[in-house]
Amino acid sequence: MISGARANWTLSCPGDGVKVYGWLEDTRMDGKCAVVRINAGNGDYRTKSACSSGVREQFTFTFAGTDSAQVRLAIA
Repeated sequence: MISGARANWTLSCPGDGVKVYGWLEDTRMDGKCAVVRINAGNGDYRTKSACSSGVREQFTFTFAGTDSAQVRLAIA
């Protein structure tokens, strides 16, 4: 959780890759969005946004050919 956003995610390794799934929520009426940024070990990059206070978004991303991913929560 950071000021203005919160999220929860899980990483799993279903075979030859990494699966990242969870949710994020915008928690402040400030005109900004909660953003989850995912950088996979294979160079792939994905984002998911939730905009407007109280909005919660689900996400599921699968990255083939890697065994790692970094997930970060931000405000943008």
